[in-house]
Amino acid sequence: MLRRSALVVSCVAFSLVTGFASRAGAQGSMTPSQPPPLPPAEPAPTPTQPPVVQQATPAPAASTTEAPPDEHVKGEAPAARTGFQIALRTGVAVPLGEVDKGEAMSDSFGVQVPIVADIGYKFLPQLFVGAYLGLAVGGVGDKIKQACDKVVVDCTAVGLRFGVEGQFHILPEGRWNPWVGYGIGYEISGASGTSPRSNDKHTAALGGVEFAHFMAGLDYRISRVVGLGPFADFSLGQYATATVEQTLNGVTTRTNGDLKDKALHEWLLLGVKVTFFP
Repeated sequence: MLRRSALVVSCVAFSLVTGFASRAGAQGSMTPSQPPPLPPAEPAPTPTQPPVVQQATPAPAASTTEAPPDEHVKGEAPAARTGFQIALRTGVAVPLGEVDKGEAMSDSFGVQVPIVADIGYKFLPQLFVGAYLGLAVGGVGDKIKQACDKVVVDCTAVGLRFGVEGQFHILPEGRWNPWVGYGIGYEISGASGTSPRSNDKHTAALGGVEFAHFMAGLDYRISRVVGLGPFADFSLGQYATATVEQTLNGVTTRTNGDLKDKALHEWLLLGVKVTFFP
């Protein structure tokens, strides 16, 4: 009887142990002190940036000071102007035509180097009105040279001319300004020389009207103050009077009068013109 009761108790204990082991296996190896795993955290949402608002660039503030009138943008021609103007012309003058009938200008005068001043006023940017004054120096021709050799002197030819003129400027506001002109006046051409060893001397002079100065040129307007450019001047005149004075061995002789057989003569001047206040 006791043996049967022990067997029953053993079977019941085995059944309890087996059931407990089965339940522990189903739950895994987690110990009672370890909490169950947490679900994976969701990624935090990326914050959206507000749209970029393009700001308008503020316009530069207008200058409260105006540029002086004589200033101009670099590279641009200076503004056209009116008012006082002066120019100096120089170059080489070649004699053409005749002193009188049968006597060539080249027999009396050689090539000359003149300096001519144009002084006047620009009433309009296109219009210059003024006066010209010129002085020229150069060599003499064979005829005057022979007369100077008689008194053993070296003669130099001199020319003086003056008159009024007008010029029309085609592009007064441009960097390159072509122009044309016309003038009329009076001319004195002569030659003189004095011997360094005595008082012997020889002087000859011719005078007459210059009917026309035909001029043309091209000014490069560097600034409002100065311009530079080439020019040509062709003058047409006629000598009307002649004066010859000669001193030899202390004796002076003088002859003067009007030319009987008048003829036309010309001077062709080519050179460079410098203009102030173009």
